[in-house]
Amino acid sequence: MPSDSGQIENPKSITDVVGPIDDRLADAIRSELQLWERVDSSLADPFISLEELVFSGGKRLRPAFFYWAHVGAGGNPNSSQAIDVAAAIEMLHAFALAHDDVMDRSEARRGEPSIWQRFANLHEEHDWIGNSLHFGEAVAILVGDLAHVLADKLMSHSSPIVSQLWEELRLEVNIGQYLDVLSGAKGKFDHRSARKILEYKTGRYSVQRPLQLGAAVAGKYDELSKPLTDFGQPVGVVFQLRDDILGVFGNTEKTGKPTGDDLREGKPTPLMAEAFAQASEQQRSILSKIGTNDLSQRDISDIQEVVEETGAKSVIEQEIEELTDSALETLSSINLEKNASEALSELAHFVAYRTY
Repeated sequence: MPSDSGQIENPKSITDVVGPIDDRLADAIRSELQLWERVDSSLADPFISLEELVFSGGKRLRPAFFYWAHVGAGGNPNSSQAIDVAAAIEMLHAFALAHDDVMDRSEARRGEPSIWQRFANLHEEHDWIGNSLHFGEAVAILVGDLAHVLADKLMSHSSPIVSQLWEELRLEVNIGQYLDVLSGAKGKFDHRSARKILEYKTGRYSVQRPLQLGAAVAGKYDELSKPLTDFGQPVGVVFQLRDDILGVFGNTEKTGKPTGDDLREGKPTPLMAEAFAQASEQQRSILSKIGTNDLSQRDISDIQEVVEETGAKSVIEQEIEELTDSALETLSSINLEKNASEALSELAHFVAYRTY
């Protein structure tokens, strides 16, 4: 059953609307769990791990953007179709997280062992045959795939335009992830690559597509697609820029991930591209340690210091402020229900200035 899906810091624009969405998520997972548990009791574990991931404290930003765009376009907030689509968006996010942690070798997610780590531990505890890491990764991939299938089931009664947007969203998140993996392997920290990854891996998937889906489910896609995209594009950029800063400077207790995890993974972000572009030769030698799994706390502190000294952090903070202001100005000109417009404004502020 769902626990509190949001943390206490979540704004009302999220906390006031997630109840029915969480109920639908819980029902979708639990019904499959009960079905497959009757086939074999061991089949409950993948669904339990998925349920724990979904209800481990996610912000529910993506379904919130969908919900308020849907309401703003005049849609029925209590319609079963809208709730299904909102739940599908969050379920697809669970798919991405399960796979992302395998790719990044992240041992923790939201303060708890990631799925691959959980099953690797299970393998070791039972002294099963084979490699525990390989087992954990294999199960995490399968759990992610289960989440993808459940998301598609929730979308099964969608109209053609909603189905088309859903297909584009799914393609974009996978293409963005490939660009991220590729750039990490090449060790490239240039602005062009970082911006392309930002747009496809996060910007469209987290903000633009949920907004468009909201308008489409309400039957107002043609009328509202462009203005909502004009609002959502800068907010999507801001979402990832703030994530990048938190990945380097964030508090572990709030983010649920070890400080400096992004540095160990060598994520090619606009923040790091700016730091490399402005760094001296001596500073570059410090930044060159990024992507090393055994970074010490001293190494992380040194890299953080360089990011500050080069002005990279200040540049990104300034961009966040300017993009947020621009997005809010665009939002004020869109013909939406007043309460929805206010909620979307609150969400944009939260995305820009959150601490987790």
